[in-house]
Amino acid sequence: MAVLAIDTSEACCSAALVSGRALASRVEPIGRGHAERLLPLIDELMAEAGLAFGDLDRIAVTTGPGTFTGLRIGLSVARGLALAESVPCIGLSVLEVLAAQARHNGPVHALVMGRGGQVYHQAFGGGDTGGLPQPLTDAGSFDTADLLAGALQRQGLLVGSGQPLLAGQLPAACFTDIVAVDPVVLGRLAAGLAPSAHPPEPTYLRAADAAKAKPLLPVAP
Repeated sequence: MAVLAIDTSEACCSAALVSGRALASRVEPIGRGHAERLLPLIDELMAEAGLAFGDLDRIAVTTGPGTFTGLRIGLSVARGLALAESVPCIGLSVLEVLAAQARHNGPVHALVMGRGGQVYHQAFGGGDTGGLPQPLTDAGSFDTADLLAGALQRQGLLVGSGQPLLAGQLPAACFTDIVAVDPVVLGRLAAGLAPSAHPPEPTYLRAADAAKAKPLLPVAP
């Protein structure tokens, strides 16, 4: 099964082609510019792997949490390609993919950097038969103080971009070098999952910063 995996949830523009093994993979820390870079990156990977879009069996994409713009770009491209090629599109949360990368039987705390000193968090246990880690807590957006007083009382490994927010507040052995989604892991996970159970819908855990502007003058009902 050939899977195209896409992640644009944070600063990296990432994609991989997986068919049992990694055929081609790229993780580029670009910060911004996902819209301009993603499709050329996918074309480069297809050429490197010697595949055409018609060879794809399914497409995988991260659904969040992450930046609003990045998530919209990745989801739009993934769903558009899946529709064009008539293949299933699988959506997985960034938090569960990061936790799966730890390959740890004990608790894993997935942390994604938020705004204003907040962090997205979810704790996971061991994996199920599909390779996905089992959630121990609900995903949410938290202040670091609340996490330290609550969920992080359960010791375990830390993964994700939110780790620096907890530097010096937890034992060094808890921290890992897993900071971004590995698209190869995303692709391998998606290959064994039922598309109907994992739709490519965005995972937003906090409201958008932008709000609808109030009218300058009263508007008649």
